[in-house]
Amino acid sequence: MKLQYHLEYAGVRLLIALARSVSPKTGTWLGERLGDVAFDMVRRRRALTIRHLAQALPSNDAVRTARSVYRHLGRMAVEHARMLGSSVTDISDRISVTGDEHVAQALTHGNGVVLVTGHFGYWELLGATVASLGLPIAVVAKDQHNPAVNQLIIRCRERLGMRVVPMASATHAVMKGLKRNECVGLLVDQDAGPGGAFVRFMGRLASTYQGPAVFALRTGAPIVPCFIIREGPERHRVVFEAPIAAVPTGNEEGDIQRYTQAYTDVLERYILTYPDHWFWVHRRWKTRLPERTPEHVSES
Repeated sequence: MKLQYHLEYAGVRLLIALARSVSPKTGTWLGERLGDVAFDMVRRRRALTIRHLAQALPSNDAVRTARSVYRHLGRMAVEHARMLGSSVTDISDRISVTGDEHVAQALTHGNGVVLVTGHFGYWELLGATVASLGLPIAVVAKDQHNPAVNQLIIRCRERLGMRVVPMASATHAVMKGLKRNECVGLLVDQDAGPGGAFVRFMGRLASTYQGPAVFALRTGAPIVPCFIIREGPERHRVVFEAPIAAVPTGNEEGDIQRYTQAYTDVLERYILTYPDHWFWVHRRWKTRLPERTPEHVSES
């Protein structure tokens, strides 16, 4: 393993030890201070975050909100470090849930459920919340570059009841999971490159992953947007929105466009309500609209 990976892993273990030595309240304070340090020191990502906020939320104080975003990420990092280093398998004492009847009802049709969310709130707890409700859940996740850190994260997810599906082999595994009437969790808020569906997001066209819409249309599984909102030190509220039913019209390209826009609209609504909860540091609008794209997704 590369020296860089050894040093990174050592840093993660140090954060775990530090996080576990303090109370949730102190951990929240510590996370906020780590966020302040990152905001003041990591200039390039800070500038990107401020620019995104200024473009998407012109009425907000972009600098103040950007600092809040960094503090949120710091709180989440410390809380997740505590989770990585613990043996906890039951998270019911830290979450409240609304809308879970939407998932239960959707599963009665036998086609599984496509759960969509973004890098919003403490998103790692969302799949664990589904598992805590006694429902089968597979989460699609990118492998971390550092193999030791990757294994640490995977073990934590599995301990909390999630089955982890690597993104590199996701298509087949997701289709099989839906056919078994399982829930499949997907993060859908990052730049999808030239192959994505270009839909409106925060006032601009953004290349967006089509996977949820494709899986839903081909299996009959409804799409259920879900989000996690911080309410205090290690306290969160999970919300499952009403299902977006997959009803093919015979025009698959148009259907994919419509459903991708539908779940993107729900994500946007939550970001507008809780702007500090979202991962603004990502280059979300990196991919430009190709010149040869159907008129129905043009800027007009």
